[in-house]
Amino acid sequence: MSKPSAPPASAPAEDVPYIPRNFWAWVFYSFFYRIGWQFKMESTLMAGLISYLAPDPRVMGLFTTLNTLGRNLAPLVAAPIVDRFRAKRAALLQFWGLTVAVWAGLTVYLWTPGASNRAVSVWVFGVCYTLFFIFLGASSVAQGTLLGKVIPAGMRGRAMAVGMTFSGVINVAAILFIYRVVSGGGFAEPRNYALAFSLTTTFFILAAGALLFIQETPSEVETRAFNPVANLRYFAKLSRENGNLARLLAVNVAIGIGGSMLQFYTGYWRRSGTMTESALIMATVFQVFWQCLSCSIFGRVADRVGNRHVICWLLWVEAAVPLSAIVLGGWAPFRDDWHWYLGVYTLVGFRFPMYQLLVNYLLEIVPQRDHAMAIGATTTVQLVTAPAPLLLGIVVGAWGYAAAFVLASLIGICGAVAALGMTEVRVSGLDIPAGAS
Repeated sequence: MSKPSAPPASAPAEDVPYIPRNFWAWVFYSFFYRIGWQFKMESTLMAGLISYLAPDPRVMGLFTTLNTLGRNLAPLVAAPIVDRFRAKRAALLQFWGLTVAVWAGLTVYLWTPGASNRAVSVWVFGVCYTLFFIFLGASSVAQGTLLGKVIPAGMRGRAMAVGMTFSGVINVAAILFIYRVVSGGGFAEPRNYALAFSLTTTFFILAAGALLFIQETPSEVETRAFNPVANLRYFAKLSRENGNLARLLAVNVAIGIGGSMLQFYTGYWRRSGTMTESALIMATVFQVFWQCLSCSIFGRVADRVGNRHVICWLLWVEAAVPLSAIVLGGWAPFRDDWHWYLGVYTLVGFRFPMYQLLVNYLLEIVPQRDHAMAIGATTTVQLVTAPAPLLLGIVVGAWGYAAAFVLASLIGICGAVAALGMTEVRVSGLDIPAGAS
């Protein structure tokens, strides 16, 4: 079967009708998803668990590499699978169900007495962590493809903003509750993580329930080969014929390396000697608060001025995060008071909208028939970053955390410069439907 031709460098936004039911179903899907995600946040709780099971930074880098491999290999196979579904919601529900099942299994294990055996638990965690990100990577393809079908281009940032604003208030209250429980000594490691992950599983299930309310017009089936080599060739064709997509791939590589640093921030904090279990919860609160505030503001701004402009701003924040860790965690007088180090998690939260805005931008520059394959391309290209956490862990072991942080910041600057070459394809004053929130 002949493949459709790749899109031009600037594809016009396709007409997706505004349906309030779909908008609010997506908002509540995002709402429950984000609440659940806060209780397994990579930069705080996940990093805390990994550094508890295996304090060696090289092991931390290994787990992050497994995370990257699983998340970025899956779309290579998942993209053609999603294209075979007439209803993208069904594809998302199937992949999401597998994702939640794996995390639920890990949570149950952490409640058992055997979880206190670190030598065994580190292997159980490694298997579950890898499988979780494999299915999450597949889910991300279906999620982005469904978003492109049911939410208009001028409403996608707003949908993110509303969902994050709603979840933010609940998240802060819930995490403060966990903080009080943990600080009281009733849930020592690793049971504090079991408690948090139980909430993750619960809210992930509720997110799946919200998807059931989405009404979707069936798509034409795109029958693509499951041959990974053929898919890679099609990914390359898309990027060759779409200059914006090619630059977006470069940006995704840069932020993939930046994202691999999240666990190192907490490892650095633990090594400095000022991190405690309760302080880690407070760091999570700071990150949640700022990411919700940032999403609430920048999601709406992106709908007005275009995604590319906001992405460029946030990429410079991304590049500054590793340098802030050096200053706030290593320089006197900041290093002696753990409260200063919360500034790192403030910046991590502040640049958070960038990830969804990159997806929103992609959905505007690629025709709908190629959404799944384009999302697969931007995710699969990050496979080149898979060794980065492992290599950064080696750098940390040989030359210290500061060397790794400076290297990550330089790569982040390269990503910010690459983004300057992307064009804003949004029509000035893109219509926002009357009566939309």
